[in-house]
Amino acid sequence: MGEVNMEELLNCALCPNICRCECPVLQVSGREAVAPSGKARLAAMLQQNQLNWDEQVLEAVSNCLGCRGCTIYCPFAELSLCDELLNTRLTARASGVKLAVTDPYISNLRSYGSPYGQKNWSSAAGEKGAEVLYFAGCTSQANHPSAVESARNLLDKAGLSFQMIEEDCCGYPAEVWGDQELARQLAAENRRKIIESGASTLVTNCPECWLTFTNRYPLWGEELPLEVIDGPTYFLKLMKNGYLKPGKSKFKKVSYHDPCIWARAAKKVDQPREILSLIPGLSVEEPLSYGECTRCCGGGSMFQLSFPEKAAAVAKRRLGEFPDQATILTACPFCREGLLQEGRQVFELIELLDSVCE
Repeated sequence: MGEVNMEELLNCALCPNICRCECPVLQVSGREAVAPSGKARLAAMLQQNQLNWDEQVLEAVSNCLGCRGCTIYCPFAELSLCDELLNTRLTARASGVKLAVTDPYISNLRSYGSPYGQKNWSSAAGEKGAEVLYFAGCTSQANHPSAVESARNLLDKAGLSFQMIEEDCCGYPAEVWGDQELARQLAAENRRKIIESGASTLVTNCPECWLTFTNRYPLWGEELPLEVIDGPTYFLKLMKNGYLKPGKSKFKKVSYHDPCIWARAAKKVDQPREILSLIPGLSVEEPLSYGECTRCCGGGSMFQLSFPEKAAAVAKRRLGEFPDQATILTACPFCREGLLQEGRQVFELIELLDSVCE
């Protein structure tokens, strides 16, 4: 019998598990197995061979949005439960266990470089060889092309030369669904195209793409040899430097939803609000939870595709925190899709900016 690690045992035994209050999946399902500590216990048992993989266990440890809400009250500063759960799930495929619901999306990624199926768009645009490369991401390309068009319009209005490549998915969805080999193949293909573009700056408005390019690609051996900038920071810089001049908005009152990755992983909560402050006559009213204490829309970690009913329930819960009659703005394609319920108006921040800039 191994020696008991009393320090770790007491850490767990004495932890008040306040993280339960901030786990969106637990709030809508009520299942102890998908509470942060429940998933952690399952992961620990799997790692120690005290539990065997099956689809039911995989489903439980996959019930994580990657929103990092559990970190708000966590007393263990070094713990990233969403990463530990992801690393644990990657061992499931080696055991021959996978979620059947993800098979069509994995197949689409292999065939088309997008989880959404055959590409019926051309993502290449702009001026070949331009220093700025705009990376839209597969979700915007497939489901929200108006936001891509707004980004292109803003770069044109700023008088900047830019380019877009024939994108493949950044690769993160493949990793989320357990196929790390496919994730790295997609990363390698994107890296090749990005290097061949000759660009020195990559701008993306997708938080998961940004996190994948900046954090995951180096871990996968595919580090990008150029600067990667998030959309809110980049477009704010254009406004402050006078390249974009905003006029009055048709919306009187707006409320900004902080995407979890921008808020907690990237610490980008001030830039979107500064953009809104520079638009004349715009009234901004915060939702109940905002900034680094934002609550998830249900779209993180491809949850909308893997568990659509739970994702919709998480989004509905989040919508209840916004002021009535306010137009909801966000800076994430997943968040926009998730919050489009209950008859609410939801737009991406770049769409608003495009509508008010000369």
